[in-house]
Amino acid sequence: MAGKKLMLATNPSGIGTSPKKIISSLEKYKITLEHLIGLEHGFLGLEEEFSQTPVTMDSTFNRPLYHIYRIKDSELRDLVREVDYVVFDVQDVGMRCYTYLSVLKRLMDAMKNTKTKLVVLDHIHVAMHLSPMGEKMNPRNLNFAGEFPSLLITGMTVGEATRFYNKEYLKESVDVLVVPVEGYKRGMYFEDTGIPWTTPSPNLPMVDSARNYLSLVLLEGVNVSVGRGTQAPFVYFGAPWMTNPEELASKLEKLGNKSYYFSPVYFKPTFGPHKGKICSGLRMNLVRPDYDPIQLAYDLIKHMKETYPNDFKWSKGSTNHWVDQLWGNEHFRTSINEGKSFTDFHKTYLAEEEMERKKIAPYLLY
Repeated sequence: MAGKKLMLATNPSGIGTSPKKIISSLEKYKITLEHLIGLEHGFLGLEEEFSQTPVTMDSTFNRPLYHIYRIKDSELRDLVREVDYVVFDVQDVGMRCYTYLSVLKRLMDAMKNTKTKLVVLDHIHVAMHLSPMGEKMNPRNLNFAGEFPSLLITGMTVGEATRFYNKEYLKESVDVLVVPVEGYKRGMYFEDTGIPWTTPSPNLPMVDSARNYLSLVLLEGVNVSVGRGTQAPFVYFGAPWMTNPEELASKLEKLGNKSYYFSPVYFKPTFGPHKGKICSGLRMNLVRPDYDPIQLAYDLIKHMKETYPNDFKWSKGSTNHWVDQLWGNEHFRTSINEGKSFTDFHKTYLAEEEMERKKIAPYLLY
């Protein structure tokens, strides 16, 4: 990249976590940083919500920061044509609804049939031991938390997802270089890699938050807090109406999974549902990661609905239920409403999971 023009999409979870180090490298190799791409939580990873402004001036680099979900596709295409390289350096969590893959997809769509090269610095995430799980997104529910064409749990790193999307959907029309992680063997848990955790977004400050997110993100489709704005987001969950949380914990314990357990907790979220209210609920305590996160989410919501039938509600957006947008369609919600067991629900998409495993296999790096 020496002497070339660069667009950079990163945040504090990237390899170049220090702006000073980035500036030093740019100066050393006479690389011109033309544009910064802002992800959902901003360049510094401190924002709770999407920026409302299409472009701002970043004070650290004195360069324009473009918020990719606020600019038009035609504008983004013009921007990528102005540079020689686009570098994508972001920690993912291995889920379609975590919006960083949607950013990657939009960048790649804009780069089709251009001379600009995409360099993806790969990262290991907390779902590396899992194969693809869940269902594809129904186009009717398409939203920024689900634009990437994968199952809910992708089964891929960012680098692998780049290779997959470029071949399967773009017919290799983007010039791609994926820089892999050295020394990693698939199936290793993130905690065993020795890689320090760097916060990719404000509400995933620790590994347990990120790992629990694989299940508890689906609770954002119901009227509870998942601990956003507390010291333990995606570890705590509850609501003012969740009285006697011990009863729910007892029901979950009877499911017999020894990989996690739940204990009662009280908290006051400063952001999101039930902001500023005292919530009673549960803390998810992880023993080991060898469990099915989708089954946990399904059983948890099903038992929550049965335990609090008068208070439990599915959260609705302007057009449909939010859980449908997270899951990809209405099947998760309607199966719980019908009282189906997880085993019966899982049978409806087992074949889709198997097809996806075979489809992504050629693109896996580890």
